[in-house]
This record gives sequence, structure tokens and C-alpha cells, in this order.
Amino acid sequence: MKTNPYTVRDFAFQVDESRDTGDGRTLSGYAAVFDQDAEIKSYEGKFIERIKFGAFKRTLGIHNPIMQYDHGRDVRVGTVPIGVYSELREDEHGLFVEGRLLDNPVVEPIRQAIEAHAITGMSFKFRVLADYWTDKVGRRLSEYEMQRLVSSPGSRGPIHRTITEIALHEAGPVASPAYRGTSVGVRSSAESPRISKAMAERRLKLLGR
Repeated sequence: MKTNPYTVRDFAFQVDESRDTGDGRTLSGYAAVFDQDAEIKSYEGKFIERIKFGAFKRTLGIHNPIMQYDHGRDVRVGTVPIGVYSELREDEHGLFVEGRLLDNPVVEPIRQAIEAHAITGMSFKFRVLADYWTDKVGRRLSEYEMQRLVSSPGSRGPIHRTITEIALHEAGPVASPAYRGTSVGVRSSAESPRISKAMAERRLKLLGR
């Protein structure tokens, strides 16, 4: 299947509501979640997608992704990074990221919007290095079958894509998310890390996922 060099996936997040006692420039949360089905409607076609644990392992050993706002599309911020990631790791929930937002007048409105729950999404840009496709009953699809069924699945749909390896390029907050289950928040650099996995799980429970 021919695709663009990079693919983008957006996630809704649950903001960490811990009280901030410092500068509020430490951003942390889940940029991606594992084993969660998401309906994709894009140039690639229409299908169900999930990311498996270990998909980011190799890419995290090579380089850190760029931290950008809205994939560099914002007219004020542009492609300039809004911060630097200091930690990226996989756990049983997903890809946990943590970093420091830059201290300047351009980034400050973004920080305030995250803190106020006005920005409700996180996204990452990536290339798929390894995946496999199945029909609705779990039968593996050949390359030919996948290309045919992704646009017209018929009785064998919906078809499913399972991503097992990713080359991660960029990740950061976005204004209009599509997925559920990730989390992000800002806090002081002096505070101990407070991973908001439980908050994301509570949100999924309320959504009936």
C-alpha cells in the first residue's frame, strides 16, 4: 500500500489536575496508548488500527522526537520546537513522554491552554516500519487483499491494522484530537512525576471502552 512518508495520529488526553506549585513548564503524559482500537478514516482508507507494546522500542533508542505544537501548523509558533523531551519510555499502558516547555512569550499561551484544559489533544507523527492486516474474523491479509479491502471491505470488514514497529518523528499537543485514552499535563519541575494513567483509564471507563 502506497502511503505518504509520515502518518499522523491524534489522541484525546485527560489533563493532570494536580496543583502546580512552580513554573508549570514540565509537560508529561501518554502520547500513544497500546492495544486500543481506533477507527481510521484517511487517505489510507477506512479501517480499525491498534498499536502493540514494543512498537516504539527501536525508535526510542535512536533519537528523541521533536516537540511541536499542532505539528508545526500553528501560524504563530510555526515549526519551531516548543520544548525538549527528557524522557520517553514504553510501559503496559502506552508511550509515556516527559519534557520541558520553553520559557518564552510564544510558548506561554500553549502552556496556559493545557493547564486550563482548553487544549485537549496530543498527537505524534511517524512512519510504519512493520505491521500486519486482518479481516473481521482475524484472518491475515496478503498485500493484494489489503489494498483491495481497505477501500471496499464488503462482508470481510471492517479490516484491522496492527502496528508492531514505528519510526517516531514528532510528538506534541494539538488542538483537535481524534483518539481517546492518552493523557498530558503541566507541572513544576520540582514536583515528583505524577503519571496520569489512572485518569485516562477512568475516562475510558466512563466512555464505556
